[in-house]
Amino acid sequence: MTLLLLCAAQAMLIIDVVVVNVAIPAIRADLGIPGERIVLVAVAYTLTFGSLLIVFGRAGDLLGRRRLFLYGLTLFTLASLATGLAQSEWQLLAARAAQGAGAAMVAPTALALLTTAFAEGSGRNRALGYWGAVGSAGAIGGQLLGGLITSTLGWRWIFLINVPIGLLVLAAGRRHLTESRATGTAPLDLRGAALLAGGLAAAILALTVSLLLAVIAVVLLVAFAVGERRHPDPILDAGLLRIATVWRANLLLAINAGALGATLFFTTMYLQEILDHPAVMVGLGFAPVTLVVLIVSPRAGALVTRYGPRTLLTWGFLLLAAGMFLLARLPADGSYLRDALAPLLLIALGSGLSYAPLFVAGTTGVPDDRQGVASGLLNSAQELGAAAGLAVLGALAAAAPETTAAGYRIGLLAAGAAMLTCLPLIRGIPAGSTSAREAH
Repeated sequence: MTLLLLCAAQAMLIIDVVVVNVAIPAIRADLGIPGERIVLVAVAYTLTFGSLLIVFGRAGDLLGRRRLFLYGLTLFTLASLATGLAQSEWQLLAARAAQGAGAAMVAPTALALLTTAFAEGSGRNRALGYWGAVGSAGAIGGQLLGGLITSTLGWRWIFLINVPIGLLVLAAGRRHLTESRATGTAPLDLRGAALLAGGLAAAILALTVSLLLAVIAVVLLVAFAVGERRHPDPILDAGLLRIATVWRANLLLAINAGALGATLFFTTMYLQEILDHPAVMVGLGFAPVTLVVLIVSPRAGALVTRYGPRTLLTWGFLLLAAGMFLLARLPADGSYLRDALAPLLLIALGSGLSYAPLFVAGTTGVPDDRQGVASGLLNSAQELGAAAGLAVLGALAAAAPETTAAGYRIGLLAAGAAMLTCLPLIRGIPAGSTSAREAH
């Protein structure tokens, strides 16, 4: 029941990151949002979500993971209702930012509740296999749900559907989840929390809105790093980043999320703009991809126990690269079945194999009293990686001197190349099952 509840909550958060992609034209037309500001519909959510994950992960360690999980889920559910009922641009953006803040409370505490409920080894690996299925299937299935709901019920229901699901998970969570927290609760480093959240927020805005904010991000994050070295109980313990599997898993997850997010964006735009498919058909086009992920990912956790994370990551990233390179061959007069389906299935298989071992590696060797911040770090890597990948690869595609289709091809080639550059990093991940001692 714990695993089911936590995965249900995670599914809502991940789907909400990508579900707006297909609905953006309908939102823009209904609320009259200018084209140059429509990107803020997505940025408002990722800004608060990505910048607060590590802070709330550590807050959950200190204040209680179950408590913060329930508070965050309540905020996310209420903000989803407000987003679905928004009548103006500012109402929509404010509600989306509140959604992101609630999601930032839920995501790291949910993963920490899972990793502290299951001890390191086969049990945790299997649980993280299901967690990986939710993450990768949610990222891809959000395209399917966005297209179907927008075309049938309208764009508002991509947010309103969170309300009954959130209420059910809240009711079950109050009954079935047990509290988990670090012993010897020290006060949260509020100064460090403000610097970290501000630095990450500036970094996200620099990637998606203005590069001038990158200077502010660097200043705040340097000030955070200096202050943390002197603090007796830092938010982000430097020792955590010295665990080889932890820093490698976070870097690999960031690159994976960036390349995969950009690939899904380019493919969605190709199907809608180049092939002129309606939103519902684009959504249905991702149905077999989601199915493959849901079949493969739960089994990946057990395969990690048998073969180790390195083997699965190697095959997963190779399959992702192959799928992205094949998508880069999409012609302007192509078709979904002939040109897009097979590469998307390779990407689904690669995603299914790679997510579980990344989360296994990123939480192995981490003490229980730091599982919240380790979980926040992984989720931040995923969110920041997705934002950076879309910003960098999107700019690369937009700079193409020829047609829009040519720009997508360049972006997809770069995404595939990014997957191949990860192979040397993967070689540093232990080949067999990792213990806390081996992780350092």
